[in-house]
Amino acid sequence: MKGLIITLLILIPTLANCQVEEKQYYIYNIVSFEGEFTKQNFKVYYDDGKEVKRLRNDKDNKVRFSTPAGALMYFISQGWEMYLNGATTSSFLSNGTGGSSTSSYWILRKPCNKEEFEKAVKEAVIENN
Repeated sequence: MKGLIITLLILIPTLANCQVEEKQYYIYNIVSFEGEFTKQNFKVYYDDGKEVKRLRNDKDNKVRFSTPAGALMYFISQGWEMYLNGATTSSFLSNGTGGSSTSSYWILRKPCNKEEFEKAVKEAVIENN
């Protein structure tokens, strides 16, 4: 009897770990800025998979932020989490003078179910007929 109890005590935790976990899906959003990080008054653009557009509030007014931290806190308050951040740099040449421009971006994500994810993918794909 003791042997059976010991065997069950060993097997039960092992069997609990064998459960298949459901895959977690995420909706992604790419956020970019217009403005210098050393100055205030940022315009925020976001890519929701369908189009890149200027961020607007519930009243359809364009939203600006005093600092990048303000923008980040806004998105976090909307249920988004930071996934990745980075920057792209482009160079230009005009009248023999060169320069470069750097643009920062954040990739944010929000947990969703499989149906929401599949709907977002379907809306993002452009099919040529």
